[in-house]
Amino acid sequence: MMDRGAAPLGKLRVALFGAGKMALHHAKAIRLLEDARLVAVADPAIGGGERFAEAGDGLEFFTSAEDLLDRLKPDVVHVCTPPETHVPLARLALQRGAHVYVEKPFAPCAQEARELISLAKERGLRVCAGHQLLYELPARKASENLAKLGRIVQIESYFSFKPVRYSKDGRTAISPLDQLVDILPHPVYLLLHFMKQNLPREEVPVEIRALEVKASGSVHGIFRCGEATGTLVVTLEGRPIESYIKIVGTNGSLFADFVRGAVILLPGPGVSTIAKILNPYRQSWQTFSETTRALFRRVVKKQKSYPGLLEIIGTFYENLRSGLPDAGDAASIVDTVAVCERIGKELEAADREESAARQAELERKESALPPPDRARGGVLVTGGTGVLGKAVASELRRRNRLTRVVARKIPPAASRIPGVEYAAADLAGDVELMLFDGISHVVHCAAETAGGREAHERNSIGATRNLIEAMHVAGVKNLVHISSIAVLKTGRETGRPITEDTPLALDTEERGPYVWGKAESERLARELCGKLGIGVRVVRPGPLVDYDHFEPPGRLGREVGPWYIYVGSGSGRLSLCGVDRAAEAIRKYVEDFDHMPPILNLIEPDAPTRAELVSRLLRARPDLKAVRLPS
Repeated sequence: MMDRGAAPLGKLRVALFGAGKMALHHAKAIRLLEDARLVAVADPAIGGGERFAEAGDGLEFFTSAEDLLDRLKPDVVHVCTPPETHVPLARLALQRGAHVYVEKPFAPCAQEARELISLAKERGLRVCAGHQLLYELPARKASENLAKLGRIVQIESYFSFKPVRYSKDGRTAISPLDQLVDILPHPVYLLLHFMKQNLPREEVPVEIRALEVKASGSVHGIFRCGEATGTLVVTLEGRPIESYIKIVGTNGSLFADFVRGAVILLPGPGVSTIAKILNPYRQSWQTFSETTRALFRRVVKKQKSYPGLLEIIGTFYENLRSGLPDAGDAASIVDTVAVCERIGKELEAADREESAARQAELERKESALPPPDRARGGVLVTGGTGVLGKAVASELRRRNRLTRVVARKIPPAASRIPGVEYAAADLAGDVELMLFDGISHVVHCAAETAGGREAHERNSIGATRNLIEAMHVAGVKNLVHISSIAVLKTGRETGRPITEDTPLALDTEERGPYVWGKAESERLARELCGKLGIGVRVVRPGPLVDYDHFEPPGRLGREVGPWYIYVGSGSGRLSLCGVDRAAEAIRKYVEDFDHMPPILNLIEPDAPTRAELVSRLLRARPDLKAVRLPS
């Protein structure tokens, strides 16, 4: 944060730019503060603002940030939009006279960070960077106990997290590089904050002494600031999931754990015999007691908002009212941005180098393939970057079919299948007819996998309608529609075994929006294809299992700490469908379309037993212990 600005009178009138998940967390935190009121939200896709129903009455919604600022003139604006929009929107709010809170990353480069801070100073306003981990309990307790450690000599900031395939909207594919850049400010500002704690008042620069990055998932850095050395580790690959700061001084050490909410303090030099004996017991006791207290706070007291967010926003508002200087300063914001900028450039360079090598390898493999037999007609595979779609595309190209995958984003060379064509398109929008050039069959694997009813209506049902209508215009007459066996009414509902004639479970969302979207998509495909004279075959795979990259199906059991718990007899069989078997069946549908049954429920004829599946899991995960519970 940085200071300036007169104290506002009355409740602070706050506006949000952005209506995503993080904006909802901000709205919840603002509602918990007595001296502030959320008055408006601006987002180009805000709609009716139903997501903010709990934010209070009288909330106004805008599709334009400019319109919001012109009409309401809020005291404070929170920028919770995609990173590339942070600087222009923060600049706009400052120019219109509002104090600004900017979510991470504050800015893409140090120069733009300086310009924003200078603009705020010129206008007599304040800016706050979203460095909320500094306001979580572990960071606060670490700061309180820092003096007990003597002079700080070494700090380690470590952050490991699980990679995701899609961004927070559930639709846009996100690369490991993007995930690293997105999370990077947190461990960086923690490291810089504590490295500067023992410094004199004059500014001491932070030097990056060494940096090693892998665009596929890791950052390792060595830093120097005054007499303190810092190490930074951010990884998508390291396990377990952890986020911590370890601080070592001339008189002891401190470990602040942000996952467990615990702080382990070991003051004293620890050189005596008795200290060497007692320290492991002190550490163990603190680990147990601190973790237990943190669990109690989270479960019993129920954490009221996103960790650290209520505290940083509350402090920002309090300082606005009182005119007191903020806890942070402009230099810490700029330093954090500068370090992230430097690491980001290194990651981009590493990504370009790795991408070039992967592209060369892909081209080498493609040069060894025979050209596809275009006379047989090509196959368009939607959702061809997913688990099943990728297997289908690979199976088709292996049989020398012209294969074209359509996805929202063309995957990197490392994820592409040699010899397969790729095209980028959003099937829920306009479907370009050029996608169907040389195509005789379409295999429709694409479906929404996240979000609520609205997302599935757009990206499953709407996409199916758009695809079939475009096929009709393009003159493509053969559709293999990939549904799911989960769309059928259960044997308990019908009183009969499940067959291809079992009715669809329509007009119900009891099984979740995914099953509802798949059921409605199948109904629409069969109905619309009939009207438009398009041949349609429906394949309903059972729960998919990739035996080459085995992950246990949810029906089998659950991993609980070091145990894998499953229920029922080990000899009991689970109706599943192997991904490779499903791809082979779908390929046969393409090759002999006219003679294949109109509907196929696809499950393994020799279904595996629970014991066989658990045994396969334990071979891949020898760290687990299997526990069977009777049904």
